[in-house]
Amino acid sequence: MISHRVAFRRLNDIDTGYFEIKDPSVVHAPDGSYYMFASYGAEKDKPWCVGRFKADHPGGPWQELEPTVITNVPGPEVVAPAVVLNKDGTWDMLIQTSCFSTTGVIAQATSVDGRNFIGAPLPAMTAVDVPQGDFPVLSLYDVALSDVKIGGRDYDCMTFSGYRSLGCGDVYTSLREKGTAAWEAPVLSLKQEDVPFHNKPGSANYEWGLEGAKVVQLADDAFLMVGVAFLDKDLSERGTRQRVFFAGSKTASGPFTAMDTPVEPTAYPEGTGENGHPDTVDRGDKLGLLYQERAGEGEGKPWHLRYTEFDKDELVIKIRAALHPAPPKPASGAAPRPHSP
Repeated sequence: MISHRVAFRRLNDIDTGYFEIKDPSVVHAPDGSYYMFASYGAEKDKPWCVGRFKADHPGGPWQELEPTVITNVPGPEVVAPAVVLNKDGTWDMLIQTSCFSTTGVIAQATSVDGRNFIGAPLPAMTAVDVPQGDFPVLSLYDVALSDVKIGGRDYDCMTFSGYRSLGCGDVYTSLREKGTAAWEAPVLSLKQEDVPFHNKPGSANYEWGLEGAKVVQLADDAFLMVGVAFLDKDLSERGTRQRVFFAGSKTASGPFTAMDTPVEPTAYPEGTGENGHPDTVDRGDKLGLLYQERAGEGEGKPWHLRYTEFDKDELVIKIRAALHPAPPKPASGAAPRPHSP
């Protein structure tokens, strides 16, 4: 797999000496261009905001535009957006309100120009809307949106993380038939204990929960979840443990089966760090993956973006193999096991 670091042209060529970006959400416009909304920090010691960028290719280079203006969406961390462009030219945004407290909801906002977004009176999803099963959900964050087709009907698929406790989250999905307003009751699609390479709740090495997830349909019976896991490595390796992961399911809501961490962090002069929070881009027979990466924690190791592509047909084969693994072959020389009568 070949990836490259994504280049950016700053607005009006202004260089503040500081630029950090993460949580991309990419929109393919009817004219063929791409718009990206992402959390970014343009100056040190100032709050992060939701930036806007435009490109001819999802792998960049991206031109910075004027940042978004989001009103009527209160919260300490109103970032990590999921944005779609409607056929009538309006824009819809789902966005978290907090990721470092247990007060977060998934807010919704609309825009007529793609820059100025006005929050709706009510959020799209709250912890109260999530059925309280084995893991009572306290707060929501990191939302994504995608289109899926089920039984010949078109649906919106919302994916988000739900906290059992602060920093300890699992992945949930909710569906909504196109043209309707109400989201279905969310379901737990992937819990942390079912990801073998993810740090387990209660572990001495625990860092964070599953996050940054999105569901993509590749075939009628093959749905890919891309998201972020944290490897079960010693706390001394913090800053190197976050990874993009893949999981597969035969339905949009899951349950999903964890597959692997397909993207290894790049070796930079500053060190080999970690990657996370991806978005996907439909490229015909390829699936583009735009994800955040850094060379590790610490000064001078900012989050930036990288881009790569995967063959869709190969991903479908991989998902089906994960869901229906082949039975183990008998040992060499051993007689085949007889069938049950």
